[in-house]
Amino acid sequence: MKKTVETGKTLLVNGPASVKVLSGKTEVFGYTIKESQHVIVREGKRQPFYALENTELHISLGANAAVQETETTTIPTSWNEAFQVVTTIQNKPAVVMVMGKADSGKSSFSTYLVNKLIDGKTKVAVLDSDLDQSDIGPPCTIAYDYTIKKVTELYELKVSNAFFIGVTSPIQAVSRTIEGIVTMHREIMQKAEADYVIINTDGWVEGENAVNYKLQLVNQLKPDLVIGIQNQEELKPLLSSIITASTCYVEASVAVSGRTPERRAKLRELNYAKYLKDAKIRSLFSSYMEIQEKNVLPKEQGKEKGILIGLRNSKRFLGIGIMLEYNRARRVMKVLTPVSSKPASIAIGRIKLDPELKEMPL
Repeated sequence: MKKTVETGKTLLVNGPASVKVLSGKTEVFGYTIKESQHVIVREGKRQPFYALENTELHISLGANAAVQETETTTIPTSWNEAFQVVTTIQNKPAVVMVMGKADSGKSSFSTYLVNKLIDGKTKVAVLDSDLDQSDIGPPCTIAYDYTIKKVTELYELKVSNAFFIGVTSPIQAVSRTIEGIVTMHREIMQKAEADYVIINTDGWVEGENAVNYKLQLVNQLKPDLVIGIQNQEELKPLLSSIITASTCYVEASVAVSGRTPERRAKLRELNYAKYLKDAKIRSLFSSYMEIQEKNVLPKEQGKEKGILIGLRNSKRFLGIGIMLEYNRARRVMKVLTPVSSKPASIAIGRIKLDPELKEMPL
């Protein structure tokens, strides 16, 4: 269908959908989309198309997709104010950590920051540490990438490197999650290729344990600025406890849509499918590689079928796989994975996937 959006209005598109600009100019999270450009809105996602001038769009909607028009922009003024604060940071690379509860719009705000910072000569690193709703890497991983180009969402970035945690929430593996985030952050800083580092965090922010976890991250990563997304001061106990970095708050965008646990699980299934595409069964000999988190493996033979694993060589993350069988006597592991190169180590996850990639208790 064709839709004309008048200057200053926003069209919210719930995916799955494809949007093409036929005429005019529209903006998605600070990225100007011009005539003949396409934008794909994934299933379970919502994108705001703000008309910089009268814009005609051609929209193809998939199952359960929808559009809704609003009278003004859905980007809060506080987002631009926070961006202005980021540009005043003298340290390079400037490290910015984004916090907020689940579905507060952390990824959307991080995308906005990236697009506002990109100016043709700036390089931005994005460290995605949201295990539940990973944008850059597979679910249950911490991943990062660099960009010198604007994006409509962080999902467009590739994996420069990743750290496999094997759970969908840091609550289940606090120490390992901190280790993974710190390791990836250290790698980014040592490469010294970025002008800015945006750290997109998970949604665990409320309660004493969550506050302690986030404070440990702040103390180890030493960001220049921590930006909290909130509507009702839910981050006040956390951000008021931070004394080693500057802090500021921004509002959540009305464009952000809440997702049920079932919808979040469905999005992870789609992401598992992306990173398991073209997977084949391989036999791996454990005598030639390290097995991390080995204590997670069930003691009873056959119970290991379906366990999610992460594979890496001596330097970087190779990909994920699904354990099908582990013969302890022969020390042979059968794995379904798209990884063709020989791994130096395998990390055992705490999640099982059935043949349809639905998560099951371990």
